[in-house]
Amino acid sequence: MDFCEEVYTTLNGQHCPGQGVPGVENAFETGEPCEALYASAYAAYQRICDRLGVRDEDADLEIIFQSFLEINHILCIKMFHYGNVFSNNTVD
Repeated sequence: MDFCEEVYTTLNGQHCPGQGVPGVENAFETGEPCEALYASAYAAYQRICDRLGVRDEDADLEIIFQSFLEINHILCIKMFHYGNVFSNNTVD
């Protein structure tokens, strides 16, 4: 895993505590805005599944949810790259 991915997974709380990139916060820790937003989105997802009469998940809702997570991942990695490029005054 390259450094950009390490930062991304640390920021998203995908590492065990103390095993991520030092100095990078877990934006999904309890009480953080991302944790509350994710919980809200997941609760809405579950309510829609209940209204549709599906027990655990709906294929189309899952595609929407996962697609936005992947869009977020792509944008975060690109933003990290651009921040590095522009902070060094270099252009790829």
